[in-house]
Amino acid sequence: MMTDDGNYLVYHPDGLERGKRYPLVFALSPTADAMSMLNAWAGVAEKHKWLVAASKTFRNEQRMDTSLQQVSDALRAVEKKYPVNTRRVIFTGLSGGGMGSHGFAKFYPARVTAIVINTGMMAEGSATADYPNGKLAVFLASPTDFRYREMQRDRTFLQTHNWKTYWLEFPGGHTLAPPEVYEQAAVWLEANWR
Repeated sequence: MMTDDGNYLVYHPDGLERGKRYPLVFALSPTADAMSMLNAWAGVAEKHKWLVAASKTFRNEQRMDTSLQQVSDALRAVEKKYPVNTRRVIFTGLSGGGMGSHGFAKFYPARVTAIVINTGMMAEGSATADYPNGKLAVFLASPTDFRYREMQRDRTFLQTHNWKTYWLEFPGGHTLAPPEVYEQAAVWLEANWR
């Protein structure tokens, strides 16, 4: 079932148990296209009983600090309203949304367990010595994507900061990965929670 909560959409699968907490995927699109991000993760949400929230305000044209503060506020609201396991919060995004997910992991590390980056890269200059350590990252990469090399660079950087990483490739270029790739990412994440 999908709920529109103003600045974000939330997908919550049927059959959630009262009193139980569930992993949350918080998705960012470069164009504030929350629906496409929900659609990308809906199969995972149903199969694994995860919640998915997607920002309707995050977009490439905004200042990153302003965007990340809005996302932080939205995450807090989602965590308050829905049965979120705050130790299982995954940030994800396509392209600039992937950049925003990297940024959120850097500046709000206590609130992120993992990131899933779909054809996106870190912002230039963000790979600094004070980057957080020891989280999980899945890279959904297409060899024909213009961000492919930057994604390889980012993976190597995160590994130097003790992040456990998983690399998945799909054909198609700079676009959302197919549903089966998101499913592979979910299975890997569940096997590697700490």
